[in-house]
Amino acid sequence: MNSPHPATLRARALELLSEGHAAGEVARRLGVPPTTVYRWRRSGTASSGLARARTRIQELEEEVLLCRRTIVALSEVMPPKGVTR
Repeated sequence: MNSPHPATLRARALELLSEGHAAGEVARRLGVPPTTVYRWRRSGTASSGLARARTRIQELEEEVLLCRRTIVALSEVMPPKGVTR
């Protein structure tokens, strides 16, 4: 479903909302219905939340990899408990 509004208008609306302007005020300034601005805000928040989640997942995956490397390095120096030589 394509929007009748240009993507630049939506980007400007999200920018104004992030600056703290009310959705009704943004709608009046840009000449779009308030429901459109509310919908853009809802979908913009969801997509930015998704981006933050993906970034966090990447950070956690890197941390797990570091922990695994640390475990391997430590097991070479000191064998796990219960292992005899």
